[in-house]
Amino acid sequence: MEERESDISKICEESVRRLAMRLEDVEVGCLFRFGDVLRHVAHTGRLHLIYEIPSDQGGVAWRAAHHGEMQLVEDVGSDPDYLAADESVRSEIAAPVRSSVGVVAVLDVEFPGRVFDQVAIAAVEDEAERLGGELEPYSS
Repeated sequence: MEERESDISKICEESVRRLAMRLEDVEVGCLFRFGDVLRHVAHTGRLHLIYEIPSDQGGVAWRAAHHGEMQLVEDVGSDPDYLAADESVRSEIAAPVRSSVGVVAVLDVEFPGRVFDQVAIAAVEDEAERLGGELEPYSS
């Protein structure tokens, strides 16, 4: 089990690194789904983060996981599901990462002091799709 989680973390860390290189000044996290908990297995950036988010706690990342749809939050202050980790964050993109068994993770990108643009949306969408394929062997 530890080897599986280590492999998952390495794959997610590489995904987060790739996405952070494509988008400047963002916080990128990968939350892997372990049952009814989303756990940060990879992160880049300077902000504090919430390590685990139980399903019953909700949040934008869980909304992406439950609905299986990318969540685009232009103003986190006006979203009742946003779980504030740092007051500098202005907007957020949470993208479900799918495999053959469903949503296995969420790529979560927060934008301190600014709103995301179409380039960011496309980059997150592309990386979520790529990551889903890379995680396929660990999805069962």
